[in-house]
Amino acid sequence: MRGTMHILGDSMRTLARAGVSALVAVALAATAGCGSDAGPAPAQPAEPAVDLAKLDTGNLPTQPKQYGKAVNLDQARLLEAERLADYLPLPAEIEPEVKYAANPWNSAVRPFIDFGSAAMKPRMSADAAAMNAAATGFVSGYLIAGMSDSEPNLAYELENVVLMFTDENAARAAAPALGQADLSAAPEHRRVTIDRYPDAFAYVTDDADHYSAGYLQSWYATGRYVVYTRVVDNVMDALQTRDLPKLVTHVQHSIEAIAPAVAKFPATPQDRLTDLPVDPDQMISRALPTIVDDPSEAGIPGAYDRHGGLQLVQGEDEVKLFEDAGVDRIAWKGDYLFRARDAAGAALIVANHSRLSRTYVPVESPTNLPNAVCRKYTGPRAGAIPYYCFVRHDRYAAEASASQLLDAQQRISAQYAILVNAR
Repeated sequence: MRGTMHILGDSMRTLARAGVSALVAVALAATAGCGSDAGPAPAQPAEPAVDLAKLDTGNLPTQPKQYGKAVNLDQARLLEAERLADYLPLPAEIEPEVKYAANPWNSAVRPFIDFGSAAMKPRMSADAAAMNAAATGFVSGYLIAGMSDSEPNLAYELENVVLMFTDENAARAAAPALGQADLSAAPEHRRVTIDRYPDAFAYVTDDADHYSAGYLQSWYATGRYVVYTRVVDNVMDALQTRDLPKLVTHVQHSIEAIAPAVAKFPATPQDRLTDLPVDPDQMISRALPTIVDDPSEAGIPGAYDRHGGLQLVQGEDEVKLFEDAGVDRIAWKGDYLFRARDAAGAALIVANHSRLSRTYVPVESPTNLPNAVCRKYTGPRAGAIPYYCFVRHDRYAAEASASQLLDAQQRISAQYAILVNAR
């Protein structure tokens, strides 16, 4: 999978949200004043002159890399999963309170083509071989996930994995087969019924020693798709008291939102999957490939539209920011690259994502790149990446992160050079 992963994706990191900085004010001023059609066009922020030869980019690439069609069927299956993400409901569109980003260690990997993937393996009691055997006709899948509170101990986690199959018969057979394989792998699993969807194969986990009162899992076939829903209510776990109707309601709402969404997806015919373009709008070519350099970054690189991108960069503030900035495409290749409506929109993204707070403090920006800004995370979150740098060029906004400041500075400098050289 690693050979495919570096071409195609996904990662999730939490960005701090604090008071409005001067950068936000500048960006807002640039986008204000959109009066009547006869009025002047909005002012675009000036971009300083940068000598690319003077940037410290380390050994990182500074030229865009061009991609053609999928190089093999596995890559094509992943591309199809990423296309599907653009059609799936956001977690908050399933349950309005699930508006907080999912735990990164549970959601970093989203598209996948094998049940041994980190997208599925931590969620299954059965081993990957048993699940793969039960999933005859499986094409690819995509995870959507979120939490109901910013504090995990006070939240329930809603996870939905949409599995695509070659046809409806394959999906219809796979749903109970997958459910049974996982059910049989753990004696503490017990079948339950989803009231509105009696065909769903659902079960709870009765294991008081491992705090599982809040667990409910369900497999449901709709068209050529199987919706796997996993609810983990951490409050129920802590109290060791199960509210089964509440858990069932989350499953029902998930199916009600996902089934009509996947019905609208224009699936690629199986014999044309390898004709899918890897990078139809040159977003991945413009993105710095840092995932290979930093194994701590999990996920599969890829490009998404505005809606699909909000599966990766979650939150109400991001929904508003994407609208205000006119974001239409996002690429993730170890770090994020956003395409905004114009330069003012790109500046607005950088201003918002680089905000300072009690846990994010300013650090030195890269040498000879005056429009880049960097910050350091100083909060209590275990395993958090400390250094983040941000830059914009034209309508593109980029961010890079690393465990060392120099690494983050070199990454954002190389990313800026790629954006300039991609003209």
